[in-house]
Amino acid sequence: MNASRDEAALRQLLERLQEELEELEEEQMFTLSQTGLHVTGGARRRFEVEIAALRERIREVEEQLTRP
Repeated sequence: MNASRDEAALRQLLERLQEELEELEEEQMFTLSQTGLHVTGGARRRFEVEIAALRERIREVEEQLTRP
C-alpha cells in the first residue's frame, strides 16, 4: 500500500514538473520572439538553465517510476 502511494506521489510530481516545463518553454518562446524587446544574454541563459534543470528532474522521476 505504501508503494502505491509513493508511485502516486511520483506521478503527481512528474505531472507538475512537466506542466512547469511546458509553461517555462512557452514563456521562453514568447519572451525571445518579441521583436521590439531586447533580451539580455543573462535572461536567455536563465531559461536554458531552468529548462535543463526541469528536464533532468523529470528524467530522474521517470527513472524512479520505471524501477521494479
